[in-house]
Amino acid sequence: MGLPVTLVFPPAADPSLPHGALPLLGAVLRRGGHDEVELRDLNLEAFDHLLRPEPLAAVSDGGAAEVVANITESRRILRDPVDFYDPAKLLYAKRIFHLAGDLITAGQPESRFGKYSYSQATYDSYEEVAHAVDTEAGPLAGYFRDVAVPSLLARKPRLIGLSVPYFSQLIPAFLLAEEIRRQDPSVHVTAGGPVITWGREVLTADARFGRWLDSFLVGEADETLLHFADSLAGERDPASVRNIVRYAGGAVLEQLDPTYQLNLDWLPAPDFTMLPLKDYFAPKRVICMMPTRGCYFNRCAFCNYAFIKIAPYRMRSPKLIAEDVASVVASTGEDVFSFEADVMLPAHLRSLSEALLERRTDISWHGVARFEKGFTPEVFATMREAGCVRLYMGLESANERVLKAMDKGTTPQRMADILAMCHTAGISVEAGVFSDFPSETAAEAEDTYRFVRDHRHVIGRADAGTFRLLKGAPIADEPEVYGITVKDDPARRWYHLDYEEDTGVSTGLAERIQRLYPEVALIDVPEDILYNARFGPNAFRRFFDGGGEAADPLPAEAKLSLAEGVVLHRVLVANSGAVHFDGSESSHAGFEKSQLAITIALDRHHSRVHPLGDNEEKVLRRLAEGDARAGELHSTVDTLVAKGLVTVQDGAGA
Repeated sequence: MGLPVTLVFPPAADPSLPHGALPLLGAVLRRGGHDEVELRDLNLEAFDHLLRPEPLAAVSDGGAAEVVANITESRRILRDPVDFYDPAKLLYAKRIFHLAGDLITAGQPESRFGKYSYSQATYDSYEEVAHAVDTEAGPLAGYFRDVAVPSLLARKPRLIGLSVPYFSQLIPAFLLAEEIRRQDPSVHVTAGGPVITWGREVLTADARFGRWLDSFLVGEADETLLHFADSLAGERDPASVRNIVRYAGGAVLEQLDPTYQLNLDWLPAPDFTMLPLKDYFAPKRVICMMPTRGCYFNRCAFCNYAFIKIAPYRMRSPKLIAEDVASVVASTGEDVFSFEADVMLPAHLRSLSEALLERRTDISWHGVARFEKGFTPEVFATMREAGCVRLYMGLESANERVLKAMDKGTTPQRMADILAMCHTAGISVEAGVFSDFPSETAAEAEDTYRFVRDHRHVIGRADAGTFRLLKGAPIADEPEVYGITVKDDPARRWYHLDYEEDTGVSTGLAERIQRLYPEVALIDVPEDILYNARFGPNAFRRFFDGGGEAADPLPAEAKLSLAEGVVLHRVLVANSGAVHFDGSESSHAGFEKSQLAITIALDRHHSRVHPLGDNEEKVLRRLAEGDARAGELHSTVDTLVAKGLVTVQDGAGA
């Protein structure tokens, strides 16, 4: 029987797919003899409960009738195996979903409920977290109190573990722990995950965090969680458990072993049947698995993997990974995977691909890699044959000096060669790019922009952002080498650090690259993975560029008007990928935001959203002022007629 354990994934993250941590930890506990294990994706459950007509109508003052009236249809589209793959319908559903998140937090400016967003509160001390919990709880407080926590406690668990891989979950995790404490203080509450590990110095410096947590786990917690469950069941001395910090009697008890390394072949296959897969907001669930841990390169000046990951790079046996995949496919029917490694060696990607081919898994998958000299056309061909449809690769900069300053270990020419190889193999690449690295000049940023622009045909998607100083990164440990001054005591900060730069300018590179890839503002990574698996590379690019539309030329005298039910909206885009559809210029602290705005055409009658180019926007704005002849308008009006956004009034050209 073992110990009754409930593992929880708190809000707010992406409700379209299950995170891979809980199914793996659940399998570890069950194999270890703890049969009474329950997995609860409260992120999914919170979205499912709060973004419904009844809760939304209860907070609406009547000004959000469109959201209340269309949220049920939007939920259906997101889960529908046909309409999900219609980009215009998908964007419409996502728009309503985003607006519903805004509505459920209406009147609470400190909160915005959505994918990877909830609280704007800072979290670098007990006082800051307590302030957020006590005064800025938002809609999750009532949901936790009345719905989630009573259901968690109904089975009387002795241990509740909170998995926190994203910062958007941190304040909700403390809110949840607060309510668990209030309703049943006898339950042991622990937490783990990357965000908890990143904050270990803050958490260990103040015993008052014991208000919410009895303990927290540091680093890779798979075996640690099992041993700790054993200790609570009376089968092991709690003091013998490695890499756990306990709050007891007003003291902080650290039991850390920095030399510990988990043997990845010890792990069982994750058990995704422990989660309600059919409830996620997607027609297919992207299954996340970690074939490797750590980073083999581990030198990039801006990156803090050595601090946050602790253990070195290693890989699970390729044959075991292939067996894991086959087991998940057989038990769930899912066949789209994301191998969520920090990065994988070219040789390991090849050996993984060969193992998948030998096992005949017949899946589509996404992975993570560097622009590494070990890649060849043959490696990519093998990967594609094994089902690889997409890779994330950190480009960062395309300027030689900046790349050397970053210690990236690659060159622009190698990047261009690898992008061409991926394109030839039929593998889409999302390139990570950021601007404003200390000492970067406007001319050097221009090199990066030109590279991305000139390689847009082989870069399927660009993840553009700006430099942020991270605790534990080489640049933070030796700031004088990079011409910056760290303003904080890193030990007193959870993760992000403030700094002053001696030289350098704000280049606006991220916004310019975002304009090359407007689809990134509206399409999340799991959706991009599913579309690549279904349609091949650049499915969204073709839609955003107007491809696939039958656009017969119209006679110059054809009289045109804006189609009924069509309105234009401006969309503000955050670098984090969060989208604000309400046109508000307000920003939330803690979420990096650009000034990029994209115009969309909303077709309310057909529940569709169409992104617009500059000329299309000009045509529709002209028609919003009154009817016009085709000859007076830009030639893109032909495509707008084909999309149903413009109506031919007198039959000419119809």
